[in-house]
Amino acid sequence: MALIDDIVAIESFIKAQFPDATTTKQTVPTAPTHNSFVIRFLNDDRETETRYHFRIDREYQIVYFASKAEQVLPKMDALARAFYEADVIGRVRVESFAFSQPAKTESGMYVSIGILETSAREARTQTQYPKMNKVTVNQR
Repeated sequence: MALIDDIVAIESFIKAQFPDATTTKQTVPTAPTHNSFVIRFLNDDRETETRYHFRIDREYQIVYFASKAEQVLPKMDALARAFYEADVIGRVRVESFAFSQPAKTESGMYVSIGILETSAREARTQTQYPKMNKVTVNQR
């Protein structure tokens, strides 16, 4: 699975939780609108666990904009609860989600930034060997 598939799965999850909110991927708009989320990829870390698979740990930034400070925290708190209730989004497992207090932006909107940590396991490509067609046994 590609990284963009995971971002789209997270975006779909947020849209399902908050159908009235707008979402954007990767680029924070210069003039954000009320009730909007931005999903951004931050970090990728891979680690070998066995000879047959490896683990991918990724971090995503979830940014929420609202016109009033008191609208930000309930939305981010509900999103955090939804992440932990779901446990898995698409193919990735939710490891943690933490978010900041609301801050006022230059445009007058209020913003909270959350960090979603996920993990996924992927199988390594294994060498394929030709199948044996015939086996004979010599009996002595």
